[in-house]
Amino acid sequence: MRNIRAVGNIRAARKSASVVAAVIATLAAVCAVPGTPAANASTLNTVMVGGAVIMRVRVATSDFSVEQRTTALQERVNDLMGQGPIHPDDITVEPFGNEAVVKVKGKLLFTADWTTARYNQTTPMDLANQWADHMRVVLPRLTAAK
Repeated sequence: MRNIRAVGNIRAARKSASVVAAVIATLAAVCAVPGTPAANASTLNTVMVGGAVIMRVRVATSDFSVEQRTTALQERVNDLMGQGPIHPDDITVEPFGNEAVVKVKGKLLFTADWTTARYNQTTPMDLANQWADHMRVVLPRLTAAK
């Protein structure tokens, strides 16, 4: 009888150890220390407003890394957030050479280049229109008077 209890205790201990290991792994992933690669990895390509993700940059260009493109976009979005309400008709798409641009109130927000368009299996103009459609929903909501 004693051996049966010992085996049961060992199984319970192993199960508890597995649960503890899973909790530790989860906490390590969720509670990454700010400034470390683990903490920055998921946000290096993310444009956010008020904690809401509005876009992810997935492709570098010959001139800019993903992080540089993300930083430029984040700065443009931050600038727009301080300029009052944005209405859907404030967001336009224009050809720009063989690429396309999305503008908000006449200011550049995105450039849809061929590298990014190919990554998304489309053309720059179609990609810019997709982005603009998304921004026509997101930006007015974020800048609406409260």
